[in-house]
Amino acid sequence: MTKLFRPATAMATLFLAAALHAPAAQAAGGASADASPGGAPDTADAAGAASDGTLDDIVVTAEQRAQTLQSAPVAVQAVTGASLAANSLTNTADLTRVLPALVVAPAAGGTPQLYVRGIGSFISTSYSEPAVAFNLDGVYVPRPAGASLAFYDLRRLELLPGPQGTLYGRNASAGVLNIVPEVPVLGETSGHASLEFGNYNLRKGEGALNVPLSDKAALRVAGQVVDRKGYLSDGYDDDQSQAGRVQVALEPADDWHIRFAADYAHRGGKGDAEVQYPFVNSDNPWVGPSDPSAVKAYYAALPAVARLSPLIGNAKNDGFIDDKGWGLKTDIAKDFSFATLTLTPAYRGMDEDYLTYVPSAFRLTSRSRSTSVDARLTSNGQGPLSWVGGASYFDENLYADQNFNSFIQHAVGKGDLTTESESVYGQLTYAVVPDLRLTAGGRLSHEEKTQAILFGSNTFSAASPTLLRRDDRHDWNGTSWKAGADYDLAPGSLLYATIATGYKAGGFFSAPVSQRDQYGPEHLTAYTVGLKNSLLGGKAQVNLEAFDYEYRDQQINYTAPVLTGIALAPYAALSVTQNAGRAHMRGLALDGRWQVTADDLLTASGQYLDTAYDDLHYRYYSGLGLAPSVGCAYTNATAAAVPKPVGAAKIWAVDCSGKPAVNAPRWTATLGYQHDFRLDGNGTVTAAADVYLSSSYHTAYDYLAKQVQGGYHTTNLRLTYTPQHAWWSLTGYVNNVENQAVVNMGYQPVQALGAGYNTESIRPPRLYGVRVRVAY
Repeated sequence: MTKLFRPATAMATLFLAAALHAPAAQAAGGASADASPGGAPDTADAAGAASDGTLDDIVVTAEQRAQTLQSAPVAVQAVTGASLAANSLTNTADLTRVLPALVVAPAAGGTPQLYVRGIGSFISTSYSEPAVAFNLDGVYVPRPAGASLAFYDLRRLELLPGPQGTLYGRNASAGVLNIVPEVPVLGETSGHASLEFGNYNLRKGEGALNVPLSDKAALRVAGQVVDRKGYLSDGYDDDQSQAGRVQVALEPADDWHIRFAADYAHRGGKGDAEVQYPFVNSDNPWVGPSDPSAVKAYYAALPAVARLSPLIGNAKNDGFIDDKGWGLKTDIAKDFSFATLTLTPAYRGMDEDYLTYVPSAFRLTSRSRSTSVDARLTSNGQGPLSWVGGASYFDENLYADQNFNSFIQHAVGKGDLTTESESVYGQLTYAVVPDLRLTAGGRLSHEEKTQAILFGSNTFSAASPTLLRRDDRHDWNGTSWKAGADYDLAPGSLLYATIATGYKAGGFFSAPVSQRDQYGPEHLTAYTVGLKNSLLGGKAQVNLEAFDYEYRDQQINYTAPVLTGIALAPYAALSVTQNAGRAHMRGLALDGRWQVTADDLLTASGQYLDTAYDDLHYRYYSGLGLAPSVGCAYTNATAAAVPKPVGAAKIWAVDCSGKPAVNAPRWTATLGYQHDFRLDGNGTVTAAADVYLSSSYHTAYDYLAKQVQGGYHTTNLRLTYTPQHAWWSLTGYVNNVENQAVVNMGYQPVQALGAGYNTESIRPPRLYGVRVRVAY
């Protein structure tokens, strides 16, 4: 344990000692209070109308305690599990359709890249870490691919934009995505199952079963199987996945709530790939990289000198993915008269194994094992003061074997990376008067990383490079804090304002020899003012938010020159992570729902976003001396380089200051309408339609004109029949009616050759299908 973790342990011990000497609380009903994202059931949170024709309010746990969405003085977007199922969401890449503030872009191996309001991380290697934290059932998931197959039997999703370091800790500088599953319910036998069939040979099965084991115990088992052909012409972008979750809830006494959970997920098939952009075939943008027409276009785009390299090769059709992820966790909650003590130990594993093409070959095998413990004491909310405090510990051991043929270079890296993080945190809210509350909180963190790596690269040679060993260690101390106020303007109207900071520790990137390959922490300060309104007697909700994010030292990933230790070729162009100076993200957000009648529901969400890098400089290497293929200003920095490049090689200084953030459209909006047709005692037909609109945005830090996704809109339609007794339903749907081709992550595989050849990940084409669901 490090020195910082000792006071964290002492703090948790003091909480525990105080709690055990406090008088027991009165009997609590149900399985448990949903006081944490991984807690037991809360009240119903369907997004439709209640029996009196008003809107049901969604319960969220954004502040580590159960609150209704309209009473939580924070910016949060929530989507219920019922809405996710109705929209046929299967994985992370689908979330852009239901969360307008979020842009999801799959990268190599299908790893999801999350961008919230222009803030995110391009994760191109196992050493990269996200800026948006994944929390599955209240547990941080360090490898984003490990959370991408958890979208079944869910209670809700919660997206918290902006820095969330005070209550959520590491890697939450851009926001948090909470995935909250359904949990066992005591004394209830229930379940549901669904089968779905669609184009691209989609076959999907999902279900859950809840059974009582005794009057004090219950079991819930859930699972999902997906079998779908690839969207791309050569079979890539397919889905062959299986996932399951088992949970047991225990209430040995009225003031004890215990839950054990285990989950497993596997994804196979060919995996994800990228397409050429501009598209090879404008009539069919979903042309895969190994399609003969794509291979022909690829070679035509290469400069003549590039074809002389023995490493040049086109994408093949033998790509695959074999990812396995699993987790174990326990929630132990003890209720006291003044607070609830929650202890959550957890263990997660993730094995990645894939071969993908961009279009050169990238092979990765990795093994991640992480342990985390969170001890939290949450007040019962009685009286003017409410608070939460605790201590957290996280440890990950990662082994990665990466092999990349990058056209003129063959790079190999085999390394162990360990991360250990400890923190103490607390937040309190005090009601100065009944309608005015003040909030203050903070977190103190310590993170230590070590790496032992064998790394080497060859230029213009297909031979296996000589691997050099290097060892590194570094630690960082960070603080995050939050201050805010919220005021009840009128019954149903809440005004709030916050200032919050985010912090993300530094780290390493793979390189052949010891050098400045350590990047520093990133920092974010967010100013937010919001207004939440419940109107028309509870039939309408209108939430507004204005925000200003000031970013410093953002960690970005790009191809840059690194030292090789070889006199004849002192530099290589490799993927690195470095700090990118200053940026700002400012804007307005709107979320609204209106239950016009008991049968008519209107929804609208929108966001205006103004972003710019006030200071963005990086280095560019060309082994052939060619000028950078970028849309930014650049100068020749070869003369100032130490050591000097040899031969024709050059190093360029690139200045992209003033450019907007990537994956940050200025305007986004989602508009939806749903109507129930009552069939005179023969059931109900529900018709629903929604449209997503987006302005144009850049997809890469190269800022080339051809890396821009233009403005677009996509429409989704759904029709559901439910009989009178509602034990089954039948749904037909069409998503992306326009068959709109949307790209969202650009990459120049031959950037160092100055060819300007570009690839992009692409979202699904038009999808349609039918789903039958039974429930009891």
